Amino acid sequence: MKRHGLGVFFLGLALALSGVYGMWTGWDYIQLERGWSLFMGGATAVSGGVVTMALGRAIGVLGRIADSAPATMSAPAPEKSPAAEVGERARSPDQRPAVAYAPAKPPVEVDRYAAGGSVYVMFSDGSVEVQTDGRAQRYPSLAALRADTGFGG
Repeated sequence: MKRHGLGVFFLGLALALSGVYGMWTGWDYIQLERGWSLFMGGATAVSGGVVTMALGRAIGVLGRIADSAPATMSAPAPEKSPAAEVGERARSPDQRPAVAYAPAKPPVEVDRYAAGGSVYVMFSDGSVEVQTDGRAQRYPSLAALRADTGFGG
């Protein structure tokens, strides 16, 4: 059994305990600046230690989850043998598993910008449409538009 995160947890515990000691030491001198500094520094160390202990605990839980995961999840998929491929090709079309394809959704307009008498319309799929004098020219990307017009080199 591996012990994940124990070192981080104990470092956090040491930090929190040293913070408590700093607060306890600074309490006697709280009327002076040195006392306030010790007390505030100790409080900061306590909170940092508690957070570090929580991180150590999280590392431990995640480590146990990783250890209990089946080894087949990380193994590569086996290659198909030539006989299996021939068997798949020999099936009739009605025996092949049906694959449902969702119809492609048209891209949605994301932004519109007017400059120099042209309107530039940007779509969610990255394409750009340039509308000038009633004509519209569609480019697959902003880079294609720049390449065609020579701007933005």
